[in-house]
Amino acid sequence: MKNITTYLTRTAAGLLLLMACKKDNYVGKDPYADARAPLNIKIDKTTADPAAGVPGTTVTITGSGFLKYKDSGMVVKFNEVAATITTVTESTITAKVPDNASSGIISLTVNRQLFAGPTFRVTGPVTPDLQFRSVPGADKNTIITIGFVPGGKYLIGGSFTDYDNSGAKNGYKGLARINPDGSLDRDFKVGKGIDGFVTCVAVQASGKYIIGGSINNYDDRFKGGYVRNIVRLLPGGAYDSTVVVTQLGNHDTVPALNAYLDASVENILQTPDSGKLVLVGNFTYFMRKNFAGITTDGKRDSVMTDSIRMEGLVRLNENGSFDSTFNYDAARRRSYEGANGPVTASQIQPDGKIILAGFFTRYHGQTTGPVVRLNTDGSIDNTFNTGAGPDDRVNFVELLKDGRYLIGGVFSKVNGKEAHRLAVLNADGSLYNGFSVGVGVNAGPNGLPSRAIQLKNGKIFVAGFFDTFSGVKRAGTVILDEDGKMSNGYNTMGGLSGSISTMLNVPNGNATIMAGSFSRYDLLPLNSIMLLRY
Repeated sequence: MKNITTYLTRTAAGLLLLMACKKDNYVGKDPYADARAPLNIKIDKTTADPAAGVPGTTVTITGSGFLKYKDSGMVVKFNEVAATITTVTESTITAKVPDNASSGIISLTVNRQLFAGPTFRVTGPVTPDLQFRSVPGADKNTIITIGFVPGGKYLIGGSFTDYDNSGAKNGYKGLARINPDGSLDRDFKVGKGIDGFVTCVAVQASGKYIIGGSINNYDDRFKGGYVRNIVRLLPGGAYDSTVVVTQLGNHDTVPALNAYLDASVENILQTPDSGKLVLVGNFTYFMRKNFAGITTDGKRDSVMTDSIRMEGLVRLNENGSFDSTFNYDAARRRSYEGANGPVTASQIQPDGKIILAGFFTRYHGQTTGPVVRLNTDGSIDNTFNTGAGPDDRVNFVELLKDGRYLIGGVFSKVNGKEAHRLAVLNADGSLYNGFSVGVGVNAGPNGLPSRAIQLKNGKIFVAGFFDTFSGVKRAGTVILDEDGKMSNGYNTMGGLSGSISTMLNVPNGNATIMAGSFSRYDLLPLNSIMLLRY
């Protein structure tokens, strides 16, 4: 009975509350009282006339209801850059493409109300080569590295599982060779491909390929630790192997490259004079197999692994043997101390000296900034001095034609001077004052340059994670003059949907091949690889 009484009491209270709500619909100011009435404007989103053109082109968008608002602060923008309106009728608006516009959506703003229109492609001196086969490209994940193969082909590596819809039983897992037009070179066969992923490639004078990364096997050829993060291949893609005769006279097929690393190889640098291989990575030990072993009972062969502590840096002779004349302390039978933090970038100069950069403060036991230069024997080059250097992480180093270095990363100062995410160092390591990006990429976590390359015409192409550059809409890429300012007329390309991991200037002609993990650029479908011409 008590429960029934409680229920009736609660029900009556609910009815009274409901009646009160109906009697007093509003308490306080009507939140919708100041809402703007929708404007009777419609825009045809399918196309503009013309659909593409250079800055200064007069473009017409069509629709209805325009004339009434001709003098109401009407604004037309090309990818967020305001244009000059020339004429307005009931069904058309014409406007001129502004100088610093890029490909994107044409929008109309009237009385603070925004109307999205059609897309427009702003054309300029830099454009993707539509004859280059960017689609279907890599099937998923990313292309991390590109190497030029004499004759015009390219060797690409990464974490993809197939390329160009090959139709091969096992695809092209992690590695492929492509023709100059971007199509798959089917004469290069990888079998079951890479177990892991590829971060760097090098082409030797012999025509063989050196592949580095986080690799546990190739074509499922060798077991038991015979493949560790570095592989040498024959020109056709087969594993470069050899036959060894063991202590007991048995014959065993093993990798011809007797080199192994205990962790990933991030870059392979080839010395300009002799073709030696400098490996940079996250490894601590360089290892090699010794096939001269035998079990204690004398009945079975025993393969032993010899290891040498080489902290993140080791050089191999052209044949793959260990080079003890580089970064090696013979007295302690190990390398000198490596960086006390990650090394994220490395380059080799024409004179053989090596630039390392990243997020560290010590190298070889010495206090350094996060950028250091090494002599050809691996010792620190003390003629290169950045002072305090960048105040935060460096993501990349690009060698410029004039002998200077472009660096980019998370830093905001270099040796105490303002340098927002991008800076140029002189050959002696000091900050070059002739380069300044001003505010540069937008501030915050979404403003980060990740890769750069100097084009053959001297312009600097920067890619990364940013939305604007110097206040101008630039989604993911920007082209700079050599002084760090946006290059006038060269930034017409629309946004990049994804990221660029690697760039390589094509030896013949003004063109650069770029790859990464992206699906569109400049309003065009481009699947993880493209060729830009300029």
